[in-house]
Amino acid sequence: MNLEKLWNKAIVEHNNEEYHESHELFEELWMELDDRTEKDIAQTLAQADALAVHIQTGNIRAAQRLMRQLPELLLNFPSEYRLIDLSEMKTWILEMISNIPQSGDIEKIQIENTRPPKLTKN
Repeated sequence: MNLEKLWNKAIVEHNNEEYHESHELFEELWMELDDRTEKDIAQTLAQADALAVHIQTGNIRAAQRLMRQLPELLLNFPSEYRLIDLSEMKTWILEMISNIPQSGDIEKIQIENTRPPKLTKN
């Protein structure tokens, strides 16, 4: 699959709240890209969708592992990429980072909005 089709399919799956599938597609995209900036964007989106899956399934430990990776990935995460507005996604990830501890025993993630925002065109 070419990169443009892969990108578009990942966006569609994400927006359909098929976070496991979109995670897999963003991860595939990450492996195919050569540019470091683009790789980081794809990896951040893949990790955000993985986080959504872990939150939905109650896999707290896996969500906490992502809290150790996402802050660094978010450092260079842009507000827009390929005409897609990423600002709401960045805000959602920051909210997850501030509400999910990186370690420790917690029974349930106490966050109101556990679904990531849609990825829409600017």
